Amino acid sequence: MFELRLIDPYGHTVPGTINTHVPAANAAEVEKRLLDVTAPKHAGRWDGINGYRFHAADYRVQKTPEPAVDARGTFLDLLAAPRAFPTAA
Repeated sequence: MFELRLIDPYGHTVPGTINTHVPAANAAEVEKRLLDVTAPKHAGRWDGINGYRFHAADYRVQKTPEPAVDARGTFLDLLAAPRAFPTAA
């Protein structure tokens, strides 16, 4: 699972574009939609305002793997070594 978000030319997340829990099989489709549909709309709204220059080609998608969770929704620390907990004697 991944989180995908559209990043504008100035490095900020475009509001409303954070997509969470995206399966790997769908990530390319979501990325294409963000770049081909959402980026041009956002660029068109902001280009030329206060001297900012926005072009859809300058946007990028940030793709971040989501942390693994167990059945209870607890985040799993995949890097931690298994620990032995003391037991009462």
